[in-house]
Order: sequence, then structure tokens, then C-alpha cells
Amino acid sequence: MRGWFLHAAMWMASRLAADGTREALLGDLAEEQALRANQASSAAALRWCLRQALASAPPLLWVRLTRTAWLSTLAVALLAYVAVGVVQLAVKWAMAVSAAPGSVYAYSLLGMCVTFPMVVLIAYVAARFRRSAAVVLGALMLTAITLMTLLAHEHLPVWLRIAYFVVGPAAALIGSALRSPRLTRS
Repeated sequence: MRGWFLHAAMWMASRLAADGTREALLGDLAEEQALRANQASSAAALRWCLRQALASAPPLLWVRLTRTAWLSTLAVALLAYVAVGVVQLAVKWAMAVSAAPGSVYAYSLLGMCVTFPMVVLIAYVAARFRRSAAVVLGALMLTAITLMTLLAHEHLPVWLRIAYFVVGPAAALIGSALRSPRLTRS
């Protein structure tokens, strides 16, 4: 049973450690655990090893997360999502000022037509910072639209629901495609 705990502690430390420090960390843990097992008891050495592995897990995880590109990609995508929200609020406000009663669906469609190029532009800028941020933006938009559709109590026509599912994520993907590297002439 003790061997399993030691193996689990070493496995956890190896999964959390960065590639450049993994061997040194595991070697130090194994060496110190063996020294403690010879000096005291194997149970005390195991407890020490488990404490060390658990105590080092948060800093190792933090280093791993902050050094990976997905965190910065997600941050850029979230900032782009906020920018899309600001654009949508501005468009809805501008349209509400000039809206005639009973034309809600026409204004929703017009709002999408006005917002679409802005989302393409925002996704393009996001992709300039982080290559896959526009794709993550599209996934965030699709997730938000799905949640709003599931939780909304208002009745919308099917065509408008489908348009919401297609237009926003499509605009983000188009913005991403605009960022893709182009072939240059030699």
C-alpha cells in the first residue's frame, strides 16, 4: 500500500513539473525519500514525500499554467468577448432610440447585420495577438448563445434562433481566417 502512495506522489509531481525540471525534481524527491527511509522509518519517509509532493503542487501548477499559451489565448478571447458585448450594447442602444413599436424581429436582424462586421474586426484583432483567440472567441459566443437559448423565456422565431447560432461564431471564424498567413511571392 505504501508503494502505491509513493508512486502516486511521484506521478503527481511528474505531471505538474515542467519538462526542464521534471527529472531533477523527481530525482531529489526519490533520493531524499530513500535517505529518510534509511535514517528513520519507511512510513516517516513516505509521509515526508507525500507532504513535499502536496506542498509543491500549487506552485508547480501555477508555473505550468502561467507558462502555457492557452492562458494568454483565453485572456485575449475573453477581452474580445467583452468588446463584442460592448458593440452589441451600443448597437442595441442606437436601435432602441430609433425603434418603431412592433418591429422587434426586423431590428434584431438589422442589429446582426450591423454587428457582424464589427465581430469580424474584433476577431481579426484578437487573432493578431494570439493566433487561436478568434476561434476561442467563436466557441465562447456559441456557448453563450446556447445558454441564453436554453434559459430564455421569450419566444423567438426559429429562423432568428438559427441566425444567432450561426452569425456570431461565423463572424469570429471569418476574423480568424483573415489572420491566417498568406503565401508571399518570392
